[in-house]
Amino acid sequence: MAEGVHYLDGPRLQRCLIAGLQQLIGDREHLNRINVFPVPDGDTGNNLAHTAHAARLAISEHKANGVGELLVRMADGALDGAQGNSGTLLAQFFQGLADQLEKFDRIRTWELADAFSSAAAYTRTALDNPQEGTIITVVDATAAAGQEYRKCDDFAELLPKLRDAASVALAKTTNQLEALRKAGVVDAGASGFLAILEGCVDYLLHGSVRQTPDVETLTDLTDVSHNIDDIDLDNRYCTECLVEGTELDPAAIRASLHSCGNSMVIAGSTRRLRIHIHTNDPENVFELVAGFGEVAKTKADDMIGQARALQQEDRDVAIVTDSAADIPDAVMTELGIHMVPLRVLFGTDSFLDKTGISPAEFQAELATNPNTPGTSQPTQGDFRRMYEFLGSHFNEVLSIHLSGGLSGTLQAARTAATRSSANDRITVLDSSCASAGQGLATKRAADLVAEGLRGPDLNRQVAKDIKEIRCFALVMDLTNGVRSGRVKPAVKHIADWLRLTPVLMMKPNGKVGVHGFLPGRFRLVERFARYVARIQKNSGRWEVAIAHGHVDSIQGKILLAELEKRLDKVECAWTTELGAALGVHAGMEAVVIAMRPLAPVDV
Repeated sequence: MAEGVHYLDGPRLQRCLIAGLQQLIGDREHLNRINVFPVPDGDTGNNLAHTAHAARLAISEHKANGVGELLVRMADGALDGAQGNSGTLLAQFFQGLADQLEKFDRIRTWELADAFSSAAAYTRTALDNPQEGTIITVVDATAAAGQEYRKCDDFAELLPKLRDAASVALAKTTNQLEALRKAGVVDAGASGFLAILEGCVDYLLHGSVRQTPDVETLTDLTDVSHNIDDIDLDNRYCTECLVEGTELDPAAIRASLHSCGNSMVIAGSTRRLRIHIHTNDPENVFELVAGFGEVAKTKADDMIGQARALQQEDRDVAIVTDSAADIPDAVMTELGIHMVPLRVLFGTDSFLDKTGISPAEFQAELATNPNTPGTSQPTQGDFRRMYEFLGSHFNEVLSIHLSGGLSGTLQAARTAATRSSANDRITVLDSSCASAGQGLATKRAADLVAEGLRGPDLNRQVAKDIKEIRCFALVMDLTNGVRSGRVKPAVKHIADWLRLTPVLMMKPNGKVGVHGFLPGRFRLVERFARYVARIQKNSGRWEVAIAHGHVDSIQGKILLAELEKRLDKVECAWTTELGAALGVHAGMEAVVIAMRPLAPVDV
């Protein structure tokens, strides 16, 4: 046991903090399972672990000469990596410590006690509506204990007192919030804060100052029920961003966002702030925050989708796709499919596809916005958050994405999978398609999971079935396709000159090619159906999915009816609106049909 630890310098504090942060990371699964407040979405452990990992990297990559320098690095790292309500609050606590001790090379017990009091006050200021029974309650109890034992001149005595006070306060949280009482658990965020103290104390008392702290192993815990009825449906998206600038005013930002949602947390300093809020309009939040500084690291996670995932009785396999797949919301919900959104761009304005902008809103934006639309693939961070969450609750993750021949989305997903803690349980497949075709591939995977297929057998069968999916698009105007580089200018020139309407088809290599043309501009959808039926030799049983422009939903019905006349058997998976991901390049007047054979065919 350490005796007479009368001061902490940079190296000593660094090793203690690394031990504490690693204990928190090691408790991730436990914290996910007891996460019921403020939203039972099962990701508090992931959020805190991500925050702690960023803080740990910040303090372990460089030698710490002094306590102040170390804490400033940790606060900056935590702010960069902060996720979720609890992660943002933890970053704010670290910011409070850093601001109080920034000028210190080494500290004594009473200086740490005073810093804890300052950090506790900081943490409360980050919240729009502080509630007892959460991390702030435990932080306050720890700070109070620090003041009570402030005259103690030995960290080996002080830190255990702080830990014990936090433990007592944590046990009381069960009865301080109704959601915790009903579930019979303590607050997950507060439990994560205690884990840091436990790791620090254990290392200080039992570890050598030269020893490298190990990650704590996790003990098993029965899952807590996560009830979707407890989610605030009016504020569906856990929305976050980082804003950088000069003389940032948290109060002014808070006032501008006050009507946007709830569970608001604003953490950081006057030069960098992390914004967290639950809202139904993420893009509005990003736009308002942009009025105060440079916005980065935006994200919006679907809390209802996460809660639905936790309600699934069978958690063997999670199916993931991206928003380039045109699948109706009802089908996504029924099959438990998870979606990572692409971004839709109009000049400097960026929208999360199907989250921040619907197909109808995209159509309206096209009509009024003078900027040329574009798309941007999800970031590796977008995929990694999804994989970390699902990897914490499912045995396998099968992720099926927009053709690698059309976008870097697939590569971003693969890279994120390799960097996820669940990398050995994640499989990423190329749909070799987009829109309705990508949707059919994803649905096929979900259907096979429902039939009991698992592991390598599932992955092989989905990859085989993807090769049999055929996807065609009737494109009324090739302007966007040329602009995006998907279609050669000469093709558009010929089509316009001869008044031809091109039929595009996904090639086996995952790229788009012109398959043929329809002459004239009359009864295009009916003739498109006949064209496709002829290619399919007017026979066979087919599962069909159709995507159509928002303004012309009748086209989907006409196309389906015409196909049913000409093919032996057609099972319609869905007709749905064409998403912005394809609409940017093909125009919202396009009509897409994807077909999967229900019996073997020549390919």
